[in-house]
Amino acid sequence: MRSEVRQERALGPYPHGRGFRVILVAATGARRAVPFASETEARAFKDEFAAETDSRTLTVAVDEYIAHLRDRGLKDRTVTTVWHRLRGLLRVAERDRSLRSLTPAVALQLLEQRRAPNTDPVVPGKRRRKPACAETQKGELAEARAFASWCIAKGWMKKDPFVGLEPVGERRRGKPKLRIDEARKLLEAALGEGSDEGLAVAIALLMGLRASEITDRVVRDVDDGARVLWIERAKTRKGDRQLEVPEVLRAPLAALVAGRGGGEPLWRDADRDRHWVAYHVRRLCRAAKVPAVPPHGLRDTQASIAARAQPVELVAAALGHASPEITRRHYLDAGAEADGRSRAATLRVLAGGAR
Repeated sequence: MRSEVRQERALGPYPHGRGFRVILVAATGARRAVPFASETEARAFKDEFAAETDSRTLTVAVDEYIAHLRDRGLKDRTVTTVWHRLRGLLRVAERDRSLRSLTPAVALQLLEQRRAPNTDPVVPGKRRRKPACAETQKGELAEARAFASWCIAKGWMKKDPFVGLEPVGERRRGKPKLRIDEARKLLEAALGEGSDEGLAVAIALLMGLRASEITDRVVRDVDDGARVLWIERAKTRKGDRQLEVPEVLRAPLAALVAGRGGGEPLWRDADRDRHWVAYHVRRLCRAAKVPAVPPHGLRDTQASIAARAQPVELVAAALGHASPEITRRHYLDAGAEADGRSRAATLRVLAGGAR
């Protein structure tokens, strides 16, 4: 991801004695100091130097931004997502350009190209670029604005060229999900396989975990005789939680962690990531002869089924959502929450409770 291009640049100004100095770094790495009597003079020199010498390209700026995010300690998968979003909108893989040429007009052109149908000829073995949906546009614009803010703070840009740009198109709500009978068939196929992969898919279906929450677990997260699963360092603060493990998963989970050190990755291959979960979810969907859904679709499936049996607030807590509104808006089938409340009210009446 990092570019090897090196640019001449000015650093500072820094206090030095009774004045200030600016450090000039040549393309070779050599440094020299230029002294000034005041900070104002030093900043004016730095601005003039930058205007005359800054030939930084968009690719170089993006690479330096990605390095900055890594230095801040962001997770590798988060940094990779940022890189892909910037690459998708800015199209740096197709054409590089001067950072200073990224004007509002160019930013609008890039966004329009991003959501336009692909007219490139079909090349065997090469994936075709798809038009960006409203959700993708929203994510890419958010990352582009964060990148622009960082460039402005560095003095490389004067203003954010993405201000005022908005996604176009209808935003999708939720992911494809399974029906109840289909979910039963997938669970039977997953547990019947008796493999780590099948267990991971069953956890996604029955516990509503994100794919990364499944793969990030270590042995000590399986607690209390495999009755409790701890989720830490999740996507959000609300995502840190302790979940009751369904009884059908306890024996295979207990066998998976037996005799192993607490700090070991739960899954025996340490390189397993969310793509591993996604592949086996789709594979087992095909084996069960049900629609192939993504792992997030299993979260939707679990949420919609659970909301028919318990309050949505409990469903939201189990999914690690910041509020029940997120669960209602993106995860539940129409009528699932009302059906659950109706069923709960009926049970209270039948048990002799308040009407």
